[in-house]
Amino acid sequence: MMLQDYLTHAARFDARRPAYDDGGVEVTYGEAAARIRRAAGALARQGLQPGAHVAVLAENGPFFLEAYFACAVAGLVAAPLNTRLSAGEIAFMLEDGACQAVLHDAQTADLVAAAGGPRPISEALWRSFRAEGEAYAGPDARDPAALAHLCYTGGTTGRPKGVMLSHGNVAASTMNKLVLGKFQRDDVWLHAAPMFHQADSWATFAFTALGARHVFLPRFNAEAAIRLIADARVTSFQLVPTMIVLMLEAAGATPPDLSSLRRILYGSAPMPVATLERAEAVFGPVFQHIYGLTEAAGTVAAAPMPEIPVEVAGERRKSCGQPIIGVDIRIADRQGLALAPGVVGHIQARGANVMTGYWNRPEESQAAFVDGWLDTGDLGRMDEDGFLFIVDRAKDMIITGGENVYSAEVENVLYRHPDILEAAVIGLADERWGEAVTAAVVRRPGRTLAESDVIAHCRAALSGYKTPKRVHFLEALPKSGAGKILKPELRKALVRLDA
Repeated sequence: MMLQDYLTHAARFDARRPAYDDGGVEVTYGEAAARIRRAAGALARQGLQPGAHVAVLAENGPFFLEAYFACAVAGLVAAPLNTRLSAGEIAFMLEDGACQAVLHDAQTADLVAAAGGPRPISEALWRSFRAEGEAYAGPDARDPAALAHLCYTGGTTGRPKGVMLSHGNVAASTMNKLVLGKFQRDDVWLHAAPMFHQADSWATFAFTALGARHVFLPRFNAEAAIRLIADARVTSFQLVPTMIVLMLEAAGATPPDLSSLRRILYGSAPMPVATLERAEAVFGPVFQHIYGLTEAAGTVAAAPMPEIPVEVAGERRKSCGQPIIGVDIRIADRQGLALAPGVVGHIQARGANVMTGYWNRPEESQAAFVDGWLDTGDLGRMDEDGFLFIVDRAKDMIITGGENVYSAEVENVLYRHPDILEAAVIGLADERWGEAVTAAVVRRPGRTLAESDVIAHCRAALSGYKTPKRVHFLEALPKSGAGKILKPELRKALVRLDA
């Protein structure tokens, strides 16, 4: 399966169905395919040969969807970049990724210019590409092992790494998402998470394959997302828990009609049960926890559908589910020895969606695998039925007084406090304990909350060594472009506050 096949299928069988709205003009799949093929032809005439790397730097919108597919049609490798990065970070990725061109919109033009990107192609120029000229007539590559996407990691442990995902990798992830979400032809997908991120990029291909409708939120805004769900009768989207919390606040006591929603996928971090229950009260029983990473083209495990309450009751509400079709997951020690059910260890996965490696990083590529299994860098456990429980990032585990503390467990307790909007827990150096459990807390608007209140709340539910020894109140937590809390940045901020 090649990614351009999804477009070909939609153009053949869903040519008259609406694909998306572009500036107030409804575009059918037949029209979208024609404009994309013309744009692909223009890229080839620009001298971009099959296999060339092309960066995409843009906010969510039709341009991004068309760029993904045009690159696939022309045999180019799309390198989607985070719009929230600095010019220096962008410049590094463009050079490291050997990008020969940068497709960008008006909002990122200054960033591209500051980064010194090679051969910038603006959205305005793109519109001329797709409006006229001949459709792509070059070779139609049919090798699923061919590189399709080069997706850079956040670089939290050093230099950002380019994750190499083949057509087969992305296609496997796409088809798995269609199955696990039971999506349908009449679905309306809201691109609310950034399209440069694995949380949303898969939906470009999956919902095109269905002939379903795409709706775009250029940049995440909780109030705008709520309005768009109601106005466009959105049925599905995917976000991280921090974004869902913001949407809960934006919905208020009397939210608009959200009854069109069928499925909300969430991942990148566990959602505290208390938050999940609040969200279900507003959006309905439509939440499905998924677990994955860029190196696996998005997803390796998913919870059962929320309409199967027996399987996800009790403790299993905290689980991110079972391995998806075509993916094996095991819990192992550092040497790759599989561990028994219930024992915490490294989460490792293998399957058709797992990356081919890191771009120009042979040693790091080799280190990422243990006997053919991708080590996710996360710690977890599995029960006897294969339900996976994320315990912590391996690098985020806190060792205090010789005891292991998993930050997710403490965060889950913090989120039960009615006055806490957001929370994150890290370990900071401490002369007595080695590391001190430290909480960063964002209060709900208009609420007052003291450090002693937070500590007392945690002490009532946790062992003494797990209870935060320090609490810092912040206006906001540092987040990535996809809304994930950046603990390395948070650590730097708290160290400064402790100084």
